[in-house]
Amino acid sequence: MTYVTMNLCFYKNCRLHDFSMYFMSETVEHTNAIGIKIRRKVMKQIQDDALLQFYMEKYGIAELFETRGLTFRLYEYERGEILNFIRDSSQCLQFFVKGNAVIYSVRTDGSRYPLCNLDSFTMLGDMEFCEEQSLPFLVEALTKVLCVELSLYECRASLSNDRVFLRYVARSVAKKVALVLQADAVYATLEERFLHYMRQECPHGTLLGVETAAVSLHCSRRQLQRVLKQLTAEGKIEKCSKGIYRLTA
Repeated sequence: MTYVTMNLCFYKNCRLHDFSMYFMSETVEHTNAIGIKIRRKVMKQIQDDALLQFYMEKYGIAELFETRGLTFRLYEYERGEILNFIRDSSQCLQFFVKGNAVIYSVRTDGSRYPLCNLDSFTMLGDMEFCEEQSLPFLVEALTKVLCVELSLYECRASLSNDRVFLRYVARSVAKKVALVLQADAVYATLEERFLHYMRQECPHGTLLGVETAAVSLHCSRRQLQRVLKQLTAEGKIEKCSKGIYRLTA
């Protein structure tokens, strides 16, 4: 997958979706708000009622709503697809039920700002539901991903008065805010956060993946590489092989 970012002079007038372009293998095209043709993959609806019901029951999705008669669908995303790119994410709830993905935003210099990894049941679209507009975050599939999805076009008004659902949204949003703030609250510098991450999160003080660490630390891969180089020069860590580092003390 090749990622291209437009000149950010458009940033103030366009949503993130409008100037982030993903060129992938399939041939679906559309022209975005600034006149750029975009070729990308399109998610696939899984026409398997038994599989949909399996995930609905496994995660108790129907019980998250007081409203009845809602229509859920199951969609599949391939690695590299952006889960919230194809349609207005403020008009859809997605329940992440299988796979791995990363949530990130894009800075004005075009670099990624990772927020968190997804590898367990999560609701996407909760913050957009509250704001009633798309937010500048992208969710990219790292493996094949399955999502149970609910269109809001016909049920937003009902859900806005659904006490069970609103309580769940409040918990979901609070959890995400806490997750974003947690890593930055205790340690002031990226170097301090990284060393804490290696001590607490890496088995035997050994880092096995730079990309995963960058997401957890909410920094770009380039920023983390600079920290790795600095800490290696200071003798605080040692490089074992490509992408693998170990604490020296």
